[in-house]
Amino acid sequence: MTINRVMFSRLAFLAALLLLSAMPVSAQVKGMWVVRYSLTSPASVKKIVRSARQAGITDLFVQFFAKGEAYYNSQNLPTAACVSKDFDPLALMLKECKASGIKMHAWINVYFIWSSEADPKDRRHVYYKGKGWFAADSEGRSLKDYSQKELDRKGLEGVYLSAASPEVKQYLRELVREILFKYDVDGIHLDYVRYGNLNYSYDLSSRNAFYSQYKVDPMAFFTGDPGLKPYWDTWYQWRMYNISDLVSQLKMDIVKFNPWVKLSAAVKPDPDEARAGFGQDWPNWLLNRWVDFVVLMDYSKDTPTVLRLAQKSVRYKGAGQVYVGLGAWRDSMEGIMEKTRELRRAGINDIVLFSYDGLAQRGISFEELKDRGF
Repeated sequence: MTINRVMFSRLAFLAALLLLSAMPVSAQVKGMWVVRYSLTSPASVKKIVRSARQAGITDLFVQFFAKGEAYYNSQNLPTAACVSKDFDPLALMLKECKASGIKMHAWINVYFIWSSEADPKDRRHVYYKGKGWFAADSEGRSLKDYSQKELDRKGLEGVYLSAASPEVKQYLRELVREILFKYDVDGIHLDYVRYGNLNYSYDLSSRNAFYSQYKVDPMAFFTGDPGLKPYWDTWYQWRMYNISDLVSQLKMDIVKFNPWVKLSAAVKPDPDEARAGFGQDWPNWLLNRWVDFVVLMDYSKDTPTVLRLAQKSVRYKGAGQVYVGLGAWRDSMEGIMEKTRELRRAGINDIVLFSYDGLAQRGISFEELKDRGF
């Protein structure tokens, strides 16, 4: 049994196209994530860029789409309360970054779209789409029907969209296209481009699509029928390819409309865990140039653990690059610098800090980061 041949043909075509259009990457990246909570005013945006410049930052990954809301002037999506005609956080951030020589990547949350006991106020929110749009558990219960407390107990951040829904894929492609068409960003940065957990992939869109190809309802795996055992690996691979298919389609859109824009993703730092637990096959994305680079969420406070995962992961960089994201919000200045030194000694030079907001709240000096060699 094999994955859909049409999907493989499209991905193979895209891989060939991207090999022809490949562009060199920078020698060293000193990056920083910026969470949307800091995009509240023109003054705060200018302060972010000023602080980044003080720290010697080359790339900012700024969260402009989260919990189903846009932190820019969107024609298609509900916008965050801070966005107005007089203040478009994305437009201003882009202007300030260009003036400072900093690359700006628009960070978007992909499948994770809501986490609150209260429902969204704006009826245009994706939360109000049909049942087939949302991930579901192995009993067919939609994550929309879970309370936030239940989601927390299950280790889920919140409500996830279905990775198999064609409508979801189109929705996400249109989201990215709007940014590409309206703003001269340097990159699109994908977050939560994975399942919340592979146990939550039994929504109607996934079951119907898998059945149409293999004449097996994934729910039947729980009946204990030994005749279905050979299909289990196919089901596992099929779910991963749903995520990969979206990534490849986003890359195809970028190559078509804005080929200079980089596509990247924040990913689980262990490639084996990423695949097995979350359907996030990022090594294959790099191998086929569906992303230009990934940023490991390598957030441990323990330096040997950070180094071990980074060294394991860079072996999977394929045709792209692996950057290491450090959990700076939970670390000391000494811890940040120790990890930076050890990574560079290992030949791993591209490092991203999470996050501007965490560092600023704890009073860590951006100038000192630069002075100490970040």
